[in-house]
Amino acid sequence: MRKNTLLFLCLIMGIIGVNKLSAQGYTPPSMVYGLSLDGILATNDAHGSALDNTSITDGTYGMVWGRGASIYGKFGLGLRKNHRIAISASYLKMTHDDSGEIPFFNFSPKEPYTNYDVLSGSVGYEYAFNPRCKNKQYIGFAITANYIMPKEGMISVYQFDNSFRMGLQVTSGYEWTLDKAQQYGLFIGLRYNLANIIGATNGAGTMNDGSGEGGPTFWRRVGFLSLNLGFNFYTGVKPYRAK
Repeated sequence: MRKNTLLFLCLIMGIIGVNKLSAQGYTPPSMVYGLSLDGILATNDAHGSALDNTSITDGTYGMVWGRGASIYGKFGLGLRKNHRIAISASYLKMTHDDSGEIPFFNFSPKEPYTNYDVLSGSVGYEYAFNPRCKNKQYIGFAITANYIMPKEGMISVYQFDNSFRMGLQVTSGYEWTLDKAQQYGLFIGLRYNLANIIGATNGAGTMNDGSGEGGPTFWRRVGFLSLNLGFNFYTGVKPYRAK
């Protein structure tokens, strides 16, 4: 009888201990910092063959695949930190020829080819699902500032002055933490930036992306769709026990 009673008490204590252990949790991060490597696909009127036109006035911009990198910071708002202010800066290298290059990895293009450097910054809003859990998801949108620079001296029919445009961006992603304290982790995300909503201009030396006279007679859209693989640092995460 005593043995049965002792076993019963041990079982009860074990259940209590497991419940206390499972009640251990962590607060959501107050800030998220990170960096990513980006594989990029040009979309809309940015996407096209490097050889399909003899003048930028009529055709696309001859971009297809590119690569890049981003740094970013996300600042949680409120008690649950579901709402974030997100700031990022990105560098894009868009290099394309018509030889059937491997996506993202065309380091030695064959003439003629297109070669663009793009600097992009964004400020926007994100909604984070399950921000205090090990696995998190998010969606967001942002205003972007984009500086598009054709490579000087490139063997290409696409030439214009360095151009500044403003656009809109939508993002989504999945994050998961790697350590018990939930202070660092990985993420995979998608990002679409329609880069030239504001500032489209026609004329000599410009991108000729406006809908007015002197251009292609329609608004020529420059879009970038990117796959992002990154590393996150979470700050402000603290352990707590649920009551």
